[in-house]
Formats: sequence, C-alpha cells, structure tokens
Amino acid sequence: MALNRLGIKVITLVLLTLLIVGCAGGRGTGVQPTAAPSAPTAAPSAPTAAPSAPTAAPVQPTNAPAAPTAAQPAGEPIKIGLVSPFSGPLGILGQWMQASAQTEVDRINAEGGLLGRPVILISRDDELNPAKTVEIVREFIEREQVSMIIGPSLTAFALATKDLVTQSKTIQFLPTVSGMAALDNAPYTFRTLESIQLQMTEIARYLGASGATRVGMVVLDDATGAEYMALLPDAVKAAGMTYVGHELFRNDDQDLTTQVLKVRELGADALVVGTGNSAQAAKVIIAARQIGWNATLIGVSGLESTLLGQLVGDALDGVVFVNTFRGYQAGVPAAEMPAGYARHVASVLKLNSIPEPDQRDLSRVGMSTSTADAIYIWSEAVKRAGTLDSDAVKAEIERTNIPADESPSGGDLTISADNHEAYREGSLFFYQWRKLANGQFRYTTINR
Repeated sequence: MALNRLGIKVITLVLLTLLIVGCAGGRGTGVQPTAAPSAPTAAPSAPTAAPSAPTAAPVQPTNAPAAPTAAQPAGEPIKIGLVSPFSGPLGILGQWMQASAQTEVDRINAEGGLLGRPVILISRDDELNPAKTVEIVREFIEREQVSMIIGPSLTAFALATKDLVTQSKTIQFLPTVSGMAALDNAPYTFRTLESIQLQMTEIARYLGASGATRVGMVVLDDATGAEYMALLPDAVKAAGMTYVGHELFRNDDQDLTTQVLKVRELGADALVVGTGNSAQAAKVIIAARQIGWNATLIGVSGLESTLLGQLVGDALDGVVFVNTFRGYQAGVPAAEMPAGYARHVASVLKLNSIPEPDQRDLSRVGMSTSTADAIYIWSEAVKRAGTLDSDAVKAEIERTNIPADESPSGGDLTISADNHEAYREGSLFFYQWRKLANGQFRYTTINR
C-alpha cells in the first residue's frame, strides 16, 4: 500500500512536469517542479516551489569583480554571458549554474583578471522560451559582445542558437546539455557534461564488470529516449553482454508494470531506467519493485535527484546511477576531495552563506561544477592564447588537458580538435542510493 500511495504522488508530480518534458533533450537536472511554474520574470529569480531550492538568498548577476588579492585588473571588462531558465519549473538550474559561474569569475578577478582585465558575468533568464533564448544569445553577441557564452541549458534551445554562435565565431560551452546533436557542425561549441553516448558506454561497462549478462531497458518515448535506444544496444554488446530489448512508455503513463514485466520476461538480469527525469524514473523503479524484481536497476545522471527518495521511498534503496564526481553530495571528507573540487565547493558554500551545520543539507546547497569547468577551461585557454581572438582561443581550448586535481569538477578534462567533449571514458563514477538509519537517503560512491 505504501508504494501505491507513492504512486499517487508520482502522478501528481508527473502532470506538473509535462510542460518541460521533451525539450530537455539530455541529462535530467535532478530538479522537478512540485507546483505549477511561476510566472516568468525579467530578472533571474529562484522558483518559489522548487523542491530543492537553496534557502539562502540567490546569487544575482554582478558587473563588479570581487576584491582582488593579486594585481588589480583594469580596463574594459571581459564579458561572459550565461543564458538559462531562472524562473519557472527549471529556475533552480539557472541559480546553480550562476553560483558556480560567479565563484569562478571571482577567483579569476582575485588572481588579477584575464589579460590584466576584469571579468564580469551577465546572466539572462530565458524563461524556458526558445524564442527568448535566441533573442538573448543575439543580444550577447551583437550588443554585449561577450567573449564566451554559457548555455543554453536544454538541447532544443542549443540547436536553435547554433547558427548564431557558429556564424559569429563566439566561444560557447554547454554544461547542462547531453544531447548528441548539440555538437554537430558546431566548431566553436564545447561540452562540459557527460554526453548520452558516454553515459550509455559507462553504464554497459559497469554492468558487464558487475556480472550482468542480459540487459533490458524501460525508456521514455521522447527525443532523448530515442538516443538511448540508438546507443545502448551497441554499448552492451561491446561490453560482452546481450541486449534483450526495451519497452517504451509515454509521459502520461502512470503504471509501468506491463512494460517492466515484458522486459523481465525477455530474461533481463539488469534494467536500465531510460530517463533522466526523476518523476518519470520513479515510475520505473516503483513498478520493478512492486513485482518483486531484484534485478540491478541503473540509470543516468538525473537519478541523483533527492526528489526520488520522496517519490519511491524504500524502493530507492540499491538503485545505481552514473555521474561525474559527486564527493560533496556522497559525503566524502573534504580532505579526500580533489583540490580543485574542494576549492570550488568551499567557494560556493561561502557565496551562499551556508552555515557549517547545514553544509551537508543538499536541499540548501546547489552548484554546477560542469559550469565551473567551462569557465576554468576557457580562462586557461585565453591565458595561453594571450588574446581573446576566438580562433586563437578555440585552438587553445582544443589543447585542453587538465588533471582531476585541478578541475572544479574533480574529473580529468580533455578536449581536442576532433572531440569537443571534455569528459571521456573512465572519467565518470557510479553511485548507489542507500537508506540511512535516520530514514533519509544518501548515495555513496561504489565504483569508478
């Protein structure tokens, strides 16, 4: 009966996520709405009903660099443009991206700026409106003359702005977009996020090493699901296992028992949860546990959302997902974290004025290390190039080779002229949700 009641909670939440499902095109952000989207606002603001919004005041865009500890940067500011939703059901994503971006900008300015000049961050709310996203990107390029663009945050929106970015030769980083098409024919665009292809490859590798032999998937019928279906079978085969097949479900399907049973009947001993949307993933997990199936349940990075514990209860125990380094969230002591990652975490905590007793409360702390990686890679490339010329900076970005101990994400970052993906095979980690003695859920690192 407990799971049935939780299923009702899932139904309610899923209905409220339909506005954004299908346009995310990639990684689930781990943030799902629990109330109707708030009315868009002109200035970035945190959604009032987001389940994991920090209670500290949101970081607002600033045009003033932090007080430096090195030589005072001077001259015309170098501008970075950040476009993301700051309002509505995904507003918290923009807040997290901005927090991480601002800490990196503050660090650069404290070290003397770039090329002796201050760096400023300009943030704009696209209100989950692709037309407004295009308008903002055009403004960044033509009026603000930014040297770098971070975002848009969704695959469909990135595709809508691709021509503007490419024709203007503006350096662009996508830290929250995992859809494969975003980098096609985009010579000035780079990704600091685990792509769908990388996630499928690493999931298959993990399952093969864990003893699984037959892999199936229950997958959401959308554009991202289509990429899962195209990439997972080959990844499973390459890992020495058999792909038994998949079953589709729609956004409005509430009970996935039939789909899960069909995959089990195909002989699968491991089930891939084919969506990064936590409300949709919850339905797959609930169905698998309700029929008493103890197969390995594994999914993409979106399954890190703390919302899952609220949705599925004890059924979450044991679920595995792949992601970049999540030492802070997984409870790794600061002394054991890579130096660059530990520095970034400390900076975000300070920026948000999070008191020590609450620093492991994930509902209060939000950051996007992939956004910080983007600024770190770009700023180091500018230093090496000695200029803001986009072709010169692009060439230096394509020589990126940053070790895990230096990067804000705690992962190795490698970019080349023929591969604009910063994260490569072997750079991801696996985490498993466990129920603690106090009844709460926390995930722990189980494998790299």
